[in-house]
Amino acid sequence: MDGMIETSRRLFLGATGAALLVPVIARAQPAPAPTPPGMGDPGPNRGPGQVVPFIRIAADNSVTLLTPVTEMGQGTHTAHAQIIADELGCAFEAVRVEVGQPALPWRRQPANEQSSGASFGIRFWHDPLRRSAAAAREMLVAAAAQRLGVPMAELAVAEGRVSHAASNRAVTFGEVAEAAAQLPIPAQPVVKPPAERRLTRQPLMRKDIPAKVTGAQRYASDIKLPGMVYAVARLSPVPRAELDGFDRASVASIPGVLDVVPLRRGAAVVATNTWAAIEGAKALSIRFKATPEDGLSTEAMMRTLRQRTRTGEAARYRNEGDINAAAANGARVIEADYEAPYLAHACMETENATARLENGILELWVPTQNQDWALQGAARGAGVDAAHVRVHTTIAGGGFGRRFMGEVSEQVAQCVRHMGRPVKLIWLREDDIGQGWFRPAAAARLRASLDAQGNPTGFNFRTAAQSIFAELRPALMARPGTVDIFAAQSVATDHRYRWGGNIRAEWARVDFQMPVYIWRSVGSSQNGFFVESFVDEVAHATSKDPLEMRRQLLAHDRRALNVVNTVAERAGWGTSLPAGRHRGIAYVESYGSLCAHVAEVSVTGNRVKVHRVVVAIDCGDFVNPNTIAAQMEGSVVMGLSAMMGEKVTLKDGRAEQVNFDAYPVARLSHAPQVETHIIASGEAMGGVGEPGVPPLAPAVCNAIFAATGRRIRSLPLADHGLSF
Repeated sequence: MDGMIETSRRLFLGATGAALLVPVIARAQPAPAPTPPGMGDPGPNRGPGQVVPFIRIAADNSVTLLTPVTEMGQGTHTAHAQIIADELGCAFEAVRVEVGQPALPWRRQPANEQSSGASFGIRFWHDPLRRSAAAAREMLVAAAAQRLGVPMAELAVAEGRVSHAASNRAVTFGEVAEAAAQLPIPAQPVVKPPAERRLTRQPLMRKDIPAKVTGAQRYASDIKLPGMVYAVARLSPVPRAELDGFDRASVASIPGVLDVVPLRRGAAVVATNTWAAIEGAKALSIRFKATPEDGLSTEAMMRTLRQRTRTGEAARYRNEGDINAAAANGARVIEADYEAPYLAHACMETENATARLENGILELWVPTQNQDWALQGAARGAGVDAAHVRVHTTIAGGGFGRRFMGEVSEQVAQCVRHMGRPVKLIWLREDDIGQGWFRPAAAARLRASLDAQGNPTGFNFRTAAQSIFAELRPALMARPGTVDIFAAQSVATDHRYRWGGNIRAEWARVDFQMPVYIWRSVGSSQNGFFVESFVDEVAHATSKDPLEMRRQLLAHDRRALNVVNTVAERAGWGTSLPAGRHRGIAYVESYGSLCAHVAEVSVTGNRVKVHRVVVAIDCGDFVNPNTIAAQMEGSVVMGLSAMMGEKVTLKDGRAEQVNFDAYPVARLSHAPQVETHIIASGEAMGGVGEPGVPPLAPAVCNAIFAATGRRIRSLPLADHGLSF
């Protein structure tokens, strides 16, 4: 890996890696009385050497960070270890990271849930973790002062030791940790000023990489318990359909099959080994109740979505100036219709969980993104009180939002209750994709009005899609006219383009039975494609360079303009390219970060080759630049994969693509060269996991237009006869 940190406002990095992070804005349990994050009761996380809730220090001077966040490959645990080591005053290598049990300090407010998403892993938890480590440091110093019999002001902290220079004496953290744990936690600990932080902004190596490279990393699917049996789910091909019954005799002849456990929307075949359970699940004769959506098809759905971009009620979430007058008085109006399909999360590790019930305690091993929902689901399934459930969060083999649901935790607990012994439950790929929880399909109609000189005077955006928030927080979406915040992403307050002072943005809610949910960058992944492709259309219609069009729309915004100018400069916009190559540009703001891509593309016949993608991101302050670079590279590959051929279509209410033979994902040969330029703006910390995805598709599609004159208004590219 090559890296270079500039002393100016820019930081350039090239790195390799993958990014797995997803969004959520949550609100469920009533929020408790305000408590400084990291300073409350540790509850089930309480243990020896627990100086503060997030931090334990052992006698051997090792430090354990009980993080609130699941590691899905996004590097959050490494950044959290950097924050703790930096603020506490110990070696980075001395910090090991595990995920804490659900308890007040680990729950993000106001949702009052422990969850991982919305690029909150670092931007939300940076300050609470740093304050917690500062409190722990002050407590260790106080305990050392008592041990050494000297004033606290005469002590210094470094490398896991508290030293008294005047007497040449020192104690390790481990020697005074238990004494420190008995002291009151400071309510207002003093954090180190940025100038004294040694590890922050340093490109340290990820803690999870060595074990993944050697194969030593244990995922949930690797968990083995004494006496454990194996279960494989067989679920309805029409999502949400309830179980109507099954025939146990249909699997009785399969060696190793022990029993069949009824589930809410299916059944689980339990066996002595995974293969027998898989064969049993496939062979099981099972019936499901009819649903109103049994005849649902993609064709009918898309017709409805297209119609709703033109007619019917819509929630208006932005209305500035007079868009109708701008259109009526303008010299020209440009209109275009765009569409995006259902997308599956397609995590490499399918849904799975392992559980056992002993001495009244249900233990659960699961790669969840919402520990509280996993806990609640397991408690329901086993019929035990939630206080008697322990959630062991494993590293996840992909997340992207799919692992928020507590369904698999409930199912494995049902199996444990039925079998009376430990159970590992897995979903087959066909169920993992076919059960839905897709990114919603969406349609959008965009309109821009222009004056006689081709300057924008108004912008109208109307999209139609299902509500993700109705799945996440149904009570909040019950009132008519309520806007789904996900549907509004990157067009609401985080849309900086100035369209002559007139802008209207609307969302028409369309309810289908197909479950939809958060997918990496959520509504920004669709809206970014719609808006940034349309901006290119406006530029072409007015004979303006696409970069200059964006500069005009962002001329009032210094920060956003800097992002666009940076990516253009680093990509060599306007300079000559090898024969046959063309560039496309896109800029999208999401999750508190501003991101722009320039894609370098060639088109030979119907084959598209993305050679190079240059990324500029202003995510404000940050912890580990390597993580940002890896996230951008992973975002580019995921965005490229989704754009190429990924889609889920429905026939008779069921998904037609349920495995990788029909749902193709990007291969290694498709990956372009990616250059990441981090703009160290010093602004408030933004997200990183999400923002790199939305600009990719429009940047590539705009480059395809530059190469061929062919405008792509719907995805994937495979639907247009294009391949990679």
